[in-house]
Amino acid sequence: MNKKPNVICIHIGARAHYLIPRALQDAGLLHVLITDTWVKQSWLRKLFTKIPQTALKSLAGRYHEAIPKRKVQSFGFRFLVFELKLRLKHTYSWTSTLLRDQKFEILALQKLKNIPDADLVLGISYTSLLCFEFAKQQGMKTVLFQIDPGFEEEERVAKLLQENRFNTTWECAPKSYWENWRKECALSDRIFVNSNWSKIGLIQQGIDAAKIAIIPLPFSVESKHLLFQRHYPTSFTKERPLRCLFLGTLSLRKGIHIVLEAAKQLQNIPIEFIFVGRNELDVSEFDLPNVHYKGIVTREQTDLEYQQADVFLFPTFSDGFGLTQLEAMAWKLPVISTTCCGEVVEQERNGWIMEHIDAATLSLILQRILTEPTVLESYSTRCLERVQHFSLENFTKRLIEVIEIKN
Repeated sequence: MNKKPNVICIHIGARAHYLIPRALQDAGLLHVLITDTWVKQSWLRKLFTKIPQTALKSLAGRYHEAIPKRKVQSFGFRFLVFELKLRLKHTYSWTSTLLRDQKFEILALQKLKNIPDADLVLGISYTSLLCFEFAKQQGMKTVLFQIDPGFEEEERVAKLLQENRFNTTWECAPKSYWENWRKECALSDRIFVNSNWSKIGLIQQGIDAAKIAIIPLPFSVESKHLLFQRHYPTSFTKERPLRCLFLGTLSLRKGIHIVLEAAKQLQNIPIEFIFVGRNELDVSEFDLPNVHYKGIVTREQTDLEYQQADVFLFPTFSDGFGLTQLEAMAWKLPVISTTCCGEVVEQERNGWIMEHIDAATLSLILQRILTEPTVLESYSTRCLERVQHFSLENFTKRLIEVIEIKN
């Protein structure tokens, strides 16, 4: 394929606010975007923003003005109703996930079969098998966006669950899920991931390293980030404790148990822990005097949590990238992270990378901050500069390199 390909993007949900189809459009490569729900009516998006239920409010984001309406094919009102029913159940079971994914794949394939003049199909992992099978039959190239390290991540989480006896809603995926994923990977001409951590996971599953590319996620710094001024106290006290923010899914994979254990160890010093996000543990685990559990919040509330925090906690055991690292640093918030995700934090420049992912290591870092509070001010000033390396322009350039597959 020596010319620029016409790309059909198969895109479930609004992952990273339609980052991939936006990049394809910017590069002049987007032929058609096939997606589940596209709320093109401004009045309907406005209506969704007024709904108090967060799961429904987020549907207002199922649209992006950078993607021409003529290039979007969605599944219409019936699929929206189907998704609303799933969301209102507030369940995250594999039954509902597979039901949604399977319905998405069938409808996406129907759309794909009726689109002429395409050269390449780009799909997201776990939802692209049927479309990839058809694309290969038609002589089209295929590119897979692998969102995480795949089966290696599940094995890692299962081991964590054996080692830490927490009551959790997490469960292993059905065997068929991983069988279909391996078929997806085999049908892919190229696979791109967002971190070296994900690439290692795929290689360990026998996927050819030569067809895996790493494209770090980008982040768009906005005026609200540039205008925000962060101020730290000269010391932390009982009245003004060190505020540690954990934002994301409250799960063992994300290291929530590490933070809870550290909170238990540090109850008698001026540190408080704020937890924001969907919870996979028994809520009683958060019943500690220095812990504040806030659950799922709106985007506006999320911004406020970043602004009010002093340090961001990201002790993940496995993440495809971990975009919250960039979100936090855009708010000039230093990050405590690990090596099991995207390479964002620069050790003792704008944050800390935990040598060992355990409560003892986290506790030591936090106690050091208490004794040297000026380090936060210093690290904070270097955060925004780091985020600006992860630009949409760089992402688009790398994506073009991956997509322009030579015959």
